[in-house]
Parts: sequence; structure tokens; C-alpha cells
Amino acid sequence: MASCFRTKAASTPLARYLLLFPDAHPEIGMKTYTSLHDYLEQLRKSIAPLDTGQVADYIPELAKADPDRFGIAVVTVDGHVYQSGDARLPFSIQSISKAFTYGIALEDKGHEEVARRINVEPSGEAFNSISLEPETGRPLNPMINSGAIVATSLVDGENGDAKLQRILEKFALFAGRPLEVHQDIYESERTTGHRNRAIAHLLRTYDILEDDPEPVLDAYFRQCSILVTTRDLAVMGATLANDGVNPITGVRALEAKRVSSVLSVMATCGMYDYSGNWIHRVGMPAKSGVGGGLLAVLPGQLAVAVFSPRLDAKGNSVRGIATCEALSSEFGLHMLRVTRVTTASVVRASYTGATVRSKINRDETSNELLDEAGHQVQVIELTGELRFVSAEIVTATVVERMQGCDYLILDMERVTSIDQSALALLTELVATLAAEKKLILLTGTENHYTFRRRMKHRFHNHENPPNLAFADVDRALEYAEDRLLGTARADNQNGATLSLQEHLLCRNFDTQELALLAGLLEEARYDAGEMICEEGTPADELYFLASGRVSASVRLDHNRRRRLSAFAAGWTFGESALFAGAKRSADIHADTPVLVHRLDPARLRKLDDPNAMRVALKLFRNLAELSLSRLGHVNREIRNLSN
Repeated sequence: MASCFRTKAASTPLARYLLLFPDAHPEIGMKTYTSLHDYLEQLRKSIAPLDTGQVADYIPELAKADPDRFGIAVVTVDGHVYQSGDARLPFSIQSISKAFTYGIALEDKGHEEVARRINVEPSGEAFNSISLEPETGRPLNPMINSGAIVATSLVDGENGDAKLQRILEKFALFAGRPLEVHQDIYESERTTGHRNRAIAHLLRTYDILEDDPEPVLDAYFRQCSILVTTRDLAVMGATLANDGVNPITGVRALEAKRVSSVLSVMATCGMYDYSGNWIHRVGMPAKSGVGGGLLAVLPGQLAVAVFSPRLDAKGNSVRGIATCEALSSEFGLHMLRVTRVTTASVVRASYTGATVRSKINRDETSNELLDEAGHQVQVIELTGELRFVSAEIVTATVVERMQGCDYLILDMERVTSIDQSALALLTELVATLAAEKKLILLTGTENHYTFRRRMKHRFHNHENPPNLAFADVDRALEYAEDRLLGTARADNQNGATLSLQEHLLCRNFDTQELALLAGLLEEARYDAGEMICEEGTPADELYFLASGRVSASVRLDHNRRRRLSAFAAGWTFGESALFAGAKRSADIHADTPVLVHRLDPARLRKLDDPNAMRVALKLFRNLAELSLSRLGHVNREIRNLSN
């Protein structure tokens, strides 16, 4: 019972163990598993004892199928493949081929010509029913045999062999590999296909088939005898879900404007006289085949394929229906479920600490170290609603981006909701990263109570739990940068005090100038959280930060704040005091216990000393240089974020 998990982005040991589900937690009330692979395994094992139904026996070759064979495959529009059981065992595609051949006919002959010969109304009858319009002779839809035979006739090709070749070439684009006809199944179909032969000749009497029916019938029998695996079917379905582009190869298999027509008839007619119940219970366009295959497509997201030869009285795979019902219920895959998320927009931004920094202003040595080591910090900002597929995209993105990184900052500030399946995926993603000794910082989670509760419960007493303490990416980046720089020299975070000559604003001051400036300074201390300057008040003092850290922030609505910048020891803040009549543009709080030296610029201006003018000029010059440096840094970050 071989199974595997693949991603288009990575095949590293970490990648192979990601996309995991959590262990069961009774207080949350979820059915959960240790991995998506394990989920499919457990689902298959739970459904395998379902032994009702019979293998199709009206075609002798199909009667030879092992009734206990059972495979499941799921493929997303991003090219991720999950499979379990007999997912690589070949079987004949049978009626599932009808959906794809109908798409080829639309592409080759156009909608009007196809509609003139095949209607799209549900018949509510069995797959082999003779459902023709009384006056025109048109089959009611392309999913019953009569409509499928006409669809095959409309495929480009001067004879049956040419039409079959066209079908095989197009099917290969859908599956991402060449497919072939099983000769014994074809012979069995051909020798027992009396009802289909009768249908074809009846269509000829209405001129729906304009030529000898036999070559078209032969092509149709061969089409139904094409061998596929469960994985092949899932890839073919994911190609429809991906607007006609194969998500594995990136090759277009069907014109985009034809995809909606194919999915529409699959939704309304694909399960024959079970179609109404199917769309109500499962909610995905689907097609079944008497060979035991079943394909369900969730547009824009994924496809599910199942192989199990036991059929119900309507010709649908018993285990296939049970599997799709479970998947749809467990992960909310019903296409009519209201959702506002798009999978393409779930990752708002992705960057490293080498390209985007926290707002803390650090010394030159620290900045140089972060230039070299910042790539170890990976930031991924999320947005929108997180559901199964969007969370799967998040996980795949993390897998790809975390190669060579030791820190992950996953920002959820703009996430509007997280459903149970996404919660499961994200929890185990964090667990796997934690096991790899990665440091995980989860930001913006204040409004996601269930998520926080799940994380705290799962990682209670864990040696490497995720950090939920940060409200935004900026604060988390600062923390990660401090870790990179090392606790022994994280910008004097341990209380070391810098001298005046070590301040960036005092660069190139001589001894006399430093002495003059020092004589004008007043020492002040502030506790962590204490207000130093308030927005809108007169800017009458300039502050030289000797130890600790401070942050400048503005007040937003609903008692929220946004940090604009932050300063470590060696930096100066409150520079607007150098300009007469200025007011504070932000609040400044002490993040840690701080020591500052305050300068009243008015005192400097009043001094009758040549050195006073030089001090003032150097302060302005250094301020201008620092401002230009900050502007350049901001421009680089904007450019990186834009890219």
C-alpha cells in the first residue's frame, strides 16, 4: 500500500513531514490526525470495511477487478499531491472520460455546434439510458452514453483513429504523462457494447451522427478503455480546478472558457440519477466511472480522486462516495459554502530580516552583523480567511522559505478567520518546526482566541514553544534581531551605559565641543512603560539615550498604537527640539528602564561661545546625515516589499 507526499516547491526531509494535523484534543472537539498523509490513510482504513456493492460484470474484463482495491489521491491547484493506498494502480477511465472529451469537443467545434447536437439538461436517469429529445434527437447531456458518443464524434479527426489520437494527446496534457488504451478492456467493451451500438444507430437516424456510427463507436470504446491511476485522475481534475492549466507541468490542457462548461455538466449530470443527492451532500462537480473511479473537483482549489471497484445500483463507487462525503464534511469543501478567501492572496508578503528590519535604530556594528545574519529570519504575513487549501498554501510557502532559516515570524494580524482544518494544519506546522529547533514567533493573534488556546494547550511544557507575545511583526523582528546579535551585546540591553562621545549625533566632536555639550545636559531616568514625551506638546528638549530602549508611537482608534520607530543606546530622539516652535509628532515611551541626557537647545543658542556655534552646526550636520541614512534604508525596504 504505497503512499507518498510531494510538493512542487521542495522535497527536503522537513518538506516531507510538513502539512501535518494535530493529535486529538478533546476540549476542542475535533477529529484530528498526525498528518494529512495519515488522515488519508486513516480515512481509507475506516472506509475499507464498507463491502457493499458489486464489481461491474456486464463488461467481462471489468468483472476481473479486485473488489478490495482502494486508492485515494488529492491534488491542489498549487501542484501538491497527496495519495494513499492503491493510488498508482492502473484501471480503465470509463465514463470519467466523458467530461474531458466534452471539453475537447467544445474546443474543437465551439459551443454553438456542440449545443446543436448535445443538450446540457440533467436526465435523472442511468448512464446507459436512451435519453433523446423527441423532436431533435439530441441527447439530454454529454454525461450519459448517448451524449458522450456524440461528443466523441465532434472531436477533430477525419476518422475514428484520428479522433482517438486527438483524445489521447489532450488527455496526456491533463494527466501530465502519456496514457494508453488497454487492449483487452477495449475488446471486451466492443464485443459487449450492443446497447451503445443501438444508441449510436438511433442517433444516426436523427442525423445527430452524420456518418457511419461504427468508427465513432470504436473510438468511444477505446476512449473508455484508457488506463489511468487515481493520481492521474486527481491531476486531471486539478487541471480543471486550475482553469485548464495542469498544476504539475504548467501546461494548458483546455481553453479557459471551456472549463466552466465542463464543470457545470459535471455538477448537474456527472453522477447520473444520484447527481442531486451528490451536489447536496458533497457539493463538488464530479464524474464517476464503472471501472471504479470517481473524480470530484473544487474549482480554484483542488481535486479528489478515488478508485474502488465496488459499485452501487446507480453505477457509482460505494467507497468513492463515502470518501468524498467525509472529505467534504471534514474540510468544508462544498462549493456553495460561503467564503471570501482566494488562495492566491493568502500570503500577503514574504521577506527576510536581511531585507526588512525592525524599527529599532541600532549602532553600525549591529547593523553590519544583521546584514550578514538577517537572512536567518523569515517573515511571512498572512491575510484573509484561512481554510484547508489556503492553510495548505501557507504551509507549503513556509516549507520553501524556511530552508536555511532559524527564525519564523508568522503574522496573522490581517487574518479574518481560521477554520478547524486550517487550525489543524497550522498547529502541526508549528510543531514540526519546533521539533526542528526553529524559533517560531506568531504575531497579531490577539483576536484569534481559539488559535491561541490551541497553541498554548498543544505546547504546554514543550521545550521550544511558539512565542505569542508580540502584537506585530516589528516587535517580533526586534526580538529575533536581538537573539541573532546575542544577549551579551544586544545594543546595551543589559544596562551598559554609553558615553556622550559614543552617540551618533556627536560624531566628529572634539574634546572642547564634547565638554561644552556635556555641561548643558541634564540626567533623567525613566521606568519601563513611562511616558517621556507626549504627542502635540512643545518640543523643547533633545534626548541623548545613554542606556535602555525607547519607542516612538502614535495613537490609533480603539485604543490601539502603532510604533513608528525605536531607539537603542547611542541614538538621539526628540530632534524636533532643534527647530524653534516645533511640537512633538509622536508619543515616546521607555521600553526598558532608560537613562537619558536632556538638552534644551535654547541654552545652546544663548551661549556666547564660538564652540557653541560649531556644536550646533555639527548637530545639524550629523542629524542630516542620519536622516538621509534612514531614508535610504526605508526606500530599500519599500523596494524589497514591493518585489
